[in-house]
Amino acid sequence: MALLIADKVGVWRGTGAGHRQVVREISLEVQAGELFGLLGPNGAGKTSLVSVLSGLEQPGSGSVWLEGKPLAQAAPGRVGLAPQELAFYGNLTGRENLEFLGRLYGLSGNRLQARVHELLESVGLIEAGNRPANTYSGGMQRRLNLALALVSDPAIIYLDEPTVGVDPQSRNLLFEQVRRWNAAGLTILYISHYMEEVRELCPRIAIMDHGKIVACDRVDTLLSSQQGTLRAQVDKTLPAELLASLQLTPQPGPDGWLTWKCSQPLDVAPRLVAGAQSAGCKILRLETCPADLQQVFLGLTGHALRDE
Repeated sequence: MALLIADKVGVWRGTGAGHRQVVREISLEVQAGELFGLLGPNGAGKTSLVSVLSGLEQPGSGSVWLEGKPLAQAAPGRVGLAPQELAFYGNLTGRENLEFLGRLYGLSGNRLQARVHELLESVGLIEAGNRPANTYSGGMQRRLNLALALVSDPAIIYLDEPTVGVDPQSRNLLFEQVRRWNAAGLTILYISHYMEEVRELCPRIAIMDHGKIVACDRVDTLLSSQQGTLRAQVDKTLPAELLASLQLTPQPGPDGWLTWKCSQPLDVAPRLVAGAQSAGCKILRLETCPADLQQVFLGLTGHALRDE
């Protein structure tokens, strides 16, 4: 069941000659309980789209539905947002920030304290909870930013570039906690331009570029659409009929190496070895390089990640 539906959402920025459309009639569905990735370069329009999906601004065109209702009719707190820009009071402690936001959502007394303790513990900030947030490291601030998105016990949270500037330990903790929350039933939209993060966390993704969704599918399906590489060194020429039967397309390679493009190099490799042995050839060295998400991205957009 679709928890979140965006229907032909458009967003414009600027005035006069600078008036431009930054989100172009995007339609998107996120299923209940899904860990969904939104991938794209800086300037693709991801944050503008999230502003609309979270209710921070109205779309210039189209509509957003949450839990079967227009987003504007959703109960307070059903959407949680950890924005790219840190959103807390630096002079308050981590605990005080959580308590303050909790009170805005109607929490109080033991219920509020239990929720604050649970969130501080989940992001590894119990010991630092009584320190001012402006004394936290970059990674700790990101983790507090994430905890604040969950105070209201939302149906869905948006994590907008949640690992910018974090240390490896904080990144690993964040990944582990995101998986735990999702396993417990929380729907998560993970927004990033870091392909390896989205690949590691999200079974299904959308790729956004120039304000449009250029692909939306399961990661394994998107990867299967791109060719990987198979490389080998052999002691003699391989039979042409063997290569034809394996549908191996020759590519230029370094001296002493034969290089082919193929859709499933891990599956083709053992068949190549067996076929070479049957033909009296010996594979001296063999390397497989499956397609990765960057290849998919470049294949769809035709250029590398960029600042604008």
